Amino acid sequence: MTKKEMTELFSVMLLAWPNAEMFKGGIQKLGPTIELWTACTTDVDFWTAQRAVLKLCKECKFPPTIAEFREKVESVESDIRTEISHAWQIIRMEAQLGRTNEEIYDALQPGGLARMAIDAIGGPSAMTRQLGSGESMWNYYEWENAYKQLIRRQPAIEGSRNAAIGGPKQIGGMQK
Repeated sequence: MTKKEMTELFSVMLLAWPNAEMFKGGIQKLGPTIELWTACTTDVDFWTAQRAVLKLCKECKFPPTIAEFREKVESVESDIRTEISHAWQIIRMEAQLGRTNEEIYDALQPGGLARMAIDAIGGPSAMTRQLGSGESMWNYYEWENAYKQLIRRQPAIEGSRNAAIGGPKQIGGMQK
């Protein structure tokens, strides 16, 4: 994460925990804290971080520590893996029942992410690839990547964008 993105997350946390000691003193006090959090979360992308902060806002009475934040990031990532795995299990179960790629596609919820991911990789015929021996192989990795991209197109926090906002920020009553 960048300092700009972390500043945006802290503006959300300030709203969630306005009376917390760590937010008293405005930006002068938050500057070093934001820098530390940024240094400790360079491997976390902004979208996942937004989702983690939203979960923390719903679950915690007090602002999180960096370790608690990182645990929630892992929880968000785990939730995404579970969602993708569940969608793939449905597709594979339909295949085991002898359904064709087109029948599997038609059975999926219209407008659902699993079906949209199939559209993104080229439609039902792209769900499998033909091997030289006349057998076919599931095109899981391309489908999984398309599914992940579709998930990340959704705003992590309603009313926000997936990228950090440019321009001045106001935290604790001071312009940055």
